[in-house]
Amino acid sequence: MQISKNKCNGLFGKVKFGEGKSCIAYCNPIHKYHLEENKWKKVKNNKEAGKAFSVVKYNTEFGKKANHSNSDFDYFILLDGMRVENYSKRGTTLGNSGWSMGNYLTELEKSDKRIKALSVLVDQDGPLEDESKFLAQKINQLKEMEHCKNIHVLGVSKCGDIVVSMLKYLTDSHLDKLNVLATQAPYLGTIMASPKILYAKANEVIGKVPSTLLKRMIPNLQKIRPTQNLTSSSTKQNSLAKILTDIHWNVFSQSHMDYDISLVGKDGVPHKHQDRYDKNFLENLFNEKTLTRLSEVHFTNITTTCTSKTVENSLKSLNATAFMLYLSSQVLFDEPSDGMVSLRSSQYIEQICRENNIPISTLRIKDGHHAISGDTRMVQQIVQQKIVTRDSKNKEDNEDVLSH
Repeated sequence: MQISKNKCNGLFGKVKFGEGKSCIAYCNPIHKYHLEENKWKKVKNNKEAGKAFSVVKYNTEFGKKANHSNSDFDYFILLDGMRVENYSKRGTTLGNSGWSMGNYLTELEKSDKRIKALSVLVDQDGPLEDESKFLAQKINQLKEMEHCKNIHVLGVSKCGDIVVSMLKYLTDSHLDKLNVLATQAPYLGTIMASPKILYAKANEVIGKVPSTLLKRMIPNLQKIRPTQNLTSSSTKQNSLAKILTDIHWNVFSQSHMDYDISLVGKDGVPHKHQDRYDKNFLENLFNEKTLTRLSEVHFTNITTTCTSKTVENSLKSLNATAFMLYLSSQVLFDEPSDGMVSLRSSQYIEQICRENNIPISTLRIKDGHHAISGDTRMVQQIVQQKIVTRDSKNKEDNEDVLSH
């Protein structure tokens, strides 16, 4: 995706989808969080725009009824869990994904509906609770629109937590329009957002993995400049573990965006960064107001785990990310996981809902991994089963509903 700058301190570029189709995506920065001042400010320049809480709009509609004026339409809103620059720290996106939307747009185009799409990008540093409020403000506006029949909100990874937190900020009207989905959400946090725990674990087990294999799978491994990580100077790290933890520290936000999903009840955040961590975000995620809203909207929890079939699929499709996530699941997790989040963590909302007699739907994706938006098979399964077929007037069609 070729990215350019526009006059509004935003970014835009061409997005490929479907068979030879493309559209233009416009990234509009809304707020930028400043860690040093602990506050949100308006976006001042393009450098800040590349790392701000942003909404991406697409200059076309999707589905077989696209552009049918004065007809009912659905909104599809994706929060992929990545910050704006998608780990590059240069304010650009990777490939032709259109801020992770490429595969979704391809599937939405097959729908019999008229669908409008948005992608919401999280701020590099912002508290997740605040971003939940921003999202709710947007949803509250959209559900009042004439002819808007359904609003499908899909939160991936940490954004699965955000869409749950968002519920308590919704206004009362038109809640029946909402089809809220969370996939691979770390409701109990994840070791991958807990550097103190993660780096100790990596040093403990990484020596068991052949270094030649890892070096083949991580592009330009030796070219990445090491940075000071959080391992105590009195702790001896094997060289490969140090390289990997340095890579993690480089792509890690070192801010609320990642720390807020540190493991619940564990000391995983470095003490010098405690002011960048809101431990109340996950601990208060399922408060009374949230539980009430969960019973009032249509909610689906989506989970998957890495298996030996994940490896087979990754080799067939040359998906190095899927392979690395499988490797992560084997090396860093002591329980089933998708390579980034444990199954116990991503299924925790189901336990909460059972205890409170709140029916929600579930989708189990077999042989998957955490990078869902980059996997055509998993995106197709989510869109076809949970979005294209969903009608607010018949919420249980094509659903696996948890019964109590």
